[in-house]
Amino acid sequence: MAKKDFLKNIEKVKSSAAMSEQNSSKVISKEKKKKLITIPVEWEDKIKAFHGGTVSAYILIALQERMHKDGLI
Repeated sequence: MAKKDFLKNIEKVKSSAAMSEQNSSKVISKEKKKKLITIPVEWEDKIKAFHGGTVSAYILIALQERMHKDGLI
């Protein structure tokens, strides 16, 4: 009998965990939106060699500098 109660509790936990994951993912998607851009492989190699970090970090820095120059931030 205890085993059946244990299994029922597991089902409750699994279903509530799934609901909480779905709710939190909706909040994150409103705050940030993923973008997919295509850049030439040559650019990626040059960025990695010069910057030493990730291409994403380099792009974010460049975007921030441009936005600052344009007076948006």
